[in-house]
Amino acid sequence: MKITRIIALAIIAGTSGAAGGQAQTLRPTSPPAEFPPASYDGRQFVDSRGCVYIRAGIDGNVTWVPQVTRSRKQICGLQPTQLAGTTQQQPRAAAPELITLEPSQQPAQTAESAPAASAPAAASPPPQVAATAKPRRTPQTASARPAPAAATAPAVRKVVRVAPASAAAAPQSSVLLTPNTRVVQTHIYQERRLSNSFQVPQGYRPVWTDGRLNPQRAVRTVRPAVVTGAAQVPPGYLRVEREDGRLNPMRGLRSPQGDAQMARVWNDEVPRRLVQLPLDRPTVRLPREARRSPAEAKETGLRLSTRSAPGAEAPEHAAAAARYVRAATYADAGQARAAARKLAATGLPVRLGTVSRKGQPYKVVMAGPYRDAGQAAAALAKAQQAGFSGARLSR
Repeated sequence: MKITRIIALAIIAGTSGAAGGQAQTLRPTSPPAEFPPASYDGRQFVDSRGCVYIRAGIDGNVTWVPQVTRSRKQICGLQPTQLAGTTQQQPRAAAPELITLEPSQQPAQTAESAPAASAPAAASPPPQVAATAKPRRTPQTASARPAPAAATAPAVRKVVRVAPASAAAAPQSSVLLTPNTRVVQTHIYQERRLSNSFQVPQGYRPVWTDGRLNPQRAVRTVRPAVVTGAAQVPPGYLRVEREDGRLNPMRGLRSPQGDAQMARVWNDEVPRRLVQLPLDRPTVRLPREARRSPAEAKETGLRLSTRSAPGAEAPEHAAAAARYVRAATYADAGQARAAARKLAATGLPVRLGTVSRKGQPYKVVMAGPYRDAGQAAAALAKAQQAGFSGARLSR
């Protein structure tokens, strides 16, 4: 029975040790010495050390996993992948390995002596011996591994920053230039200063009269030439008076106002034609028979004169009865006054009259009087156009 138990324990211990060895086989592996750029889409990558890594990851997160053999050993020694823009990882020192001792390897602790059994009251207690506790010592195991390569500190470079160029300060001068100041070239200014001091002595005359001594020579101006108002008559000629404007110095000059006035009368076609202006009010063309002036339409009396009766007067026509335009009749005086103001706005002479019907007084709005039948008819038409459709003529 003991032999069977020992064999079972040995098998269990060997299995657990093999599993632990397999689980710890990949511990010495490290990430790639440099990572490929983000644009690299290959499924396999070999770093500068020759170790092979396989692309892995979920949802766009790329992880490079080392490729191992069947015995769980990382594959290295291949040709590195030549890529531009790889990111090199700085070497890191290996973390210290922690080793946990098994309970069987723990140092034995000194057990304290158990107190002696209580003796009867008559017996004297045995003497007690004090045991000195020894300090516990924990053995430390150091693994023999090559020391990691020391990281090379980056070289310090001197950075020289160029200060921005400052704008040159504008020259400050106390000279104020007026709007009429003229700026000329230097040589013209200097020669003008010399020519201003040149004066011809008395009894002498200047040699050149062609303008070379003119201090204003070579000065350019943008002002137009001044047009004289009168024609210059050469010596020995007489001025001929012309009334057709051919000697007018402003003849032929155009202006926007003149062009606008011309466009209202003539068009721009060839030949020019008169422009038909639109009328601002409607016009009515009457036949020739109806084109009579008010004086022609007015009736005049005839007077006959004979030698036999020089003092006889022409018979007088009976005075025509005055006529009124009766616009409307109102029982309310306020409405009558409002209607009178409305009728007076048309330009007709308005009057208010009073009539009584069955003992009830009424206000009558009238326009007039008119001695002429034509005037009365025209006033009636105006009253009807003003809104008094029931207007009529009355005496």
